Amino acid sequence: MSYPHGSYQTVLAQVQEHLPDLRPAQQRGLAEWVTGTLAAGSACEASVLEALAETPTAWHAARERLRAWLYDGADRPAPCRTQVEVTACFAPLLRWVLAWWQGDTLPLALDATLDRTRHAAIVVSVLYRGTAVPIGWVVLPANVPGAWLEPLEPVLAALGPAVPPALRVVLFADRGLWSPVLWQQVRELGWHAVLRIQQHHHFAPCGQAGRPAVQWVQGPGHVWVGAGTAFTRGRRQAATLVVVWAAGQAEPWVLLTDLAPRAVGVLWYGLRMWIEHGFRALKSIGWQWERTRRTDPTRVARYWLVLAVATLWTVAVGTRIEDAWQAGQAPAALRHPPRARRAPARVLSVFRRGLHAVRQQVARDRLWRRLWLAPHPWPEPPPTLQITYYEPTLTSGP
Repeated sequence: MSYPHGSYQTVLAQVQEHLPDLRPAQQRGLAEWVTGTLAAGSACEASVLEALAETPTAWHAARERLRAWLYDGADRPAPCRTQVEVTACFAPLLRWVLAWWQGDTLPLALDATLDRTRHAAIVVSVLYRGTAVPIGWVVLPANVPGAWLEPLEPVLAALGPAVPPALRVVLFADRGLWSPVLWQQVRELGWHAVLRIQQHHHFAPCGQAGRPAVQWVQGPGHVWVGAGTAFTRGRRQAATLVVVWAAGQAEPWVLLTDLAPRAVGVLWYGLRMWIEHGFRALKSIGWQWERTRRTDPTRVARYWLVLAVATLWTVAVGTRIEDAWQAGQAPAALRHPPRARRAPARVLSVFRRGLHAVRQQVARDRLWRRLWLAPHPWPEPPPTLQITYYEPTLTSGP
């Protein structure tokens, strides 16, 4: 295909607006990477080059530009002192998401994913309509013993200032990522944590003796929620315990949160599963990250900035298409976010809808400029789920 100049200029304008601290050459390089990724439906270098270059000369020139963007300054064909500092892009990237965000609560998830056996990426993602958009990450060598939380602390610290005080943030993480340090850092940022813990961990409700957390729920079809103290001895942590054992679940969710018992939704943790679908978008059904041959974790981390921006754009396009479908309109005629609606029964994910549409738009060299992210209401428990709130009563003295 011919070089999509119009689409490139559209992406470049957004990159310049939302990532203003990048140098002009870095903005151009990111815009070219993202445009090629959207055109190809893949972030593999060969696919991106095929989408951008018509002649061997153009192909070689584009390859040099794309590769140089990933390198440290000293490693480029024309060495320099600057390179893309990925951590500095996390707060602007989150602000970009929030510029399109139509909700008053931001759900985040923390999880890890592997590039086969070479790299492990620990990722903070925005959970959205059954998928996830990465906004911060650290890339480490895979299968190498070492602490995972310490490299992640600068990522969370970088994201914190980007969140407006009025926006409620809830971060979800699976039981393999529980850490009192993570709990404390999330609280210091002013966010809320909903972290899964092991079933055998000790929990003592206020005014009662403790027992393994899983024993507070009656069985399938029941939920137990109460405030108290988790763990024992020097590890004690005041928290709310939520034990959810829905009918058909093989085992219950055992969750700790700093939210009050009546302030936490018992099915909210189900949103965390969306990050798994987000990883699939980054890999097999989307950008094909697992096929990269890059070995340097620093270059891979820069490559992830391409994946993140391409995912954000694709999901926003998919949002406009899904909203138009619900409203019974043509997507091109829907120019503004509609009123909030319930989540539809999806035949196609919002990412797949966006991926199909964005490739067509780049082929016509006419990317949409009016985009938004409108989250659906969070899940509510069905009437058949029996919820027990432990609320000790205060007795007056004689």
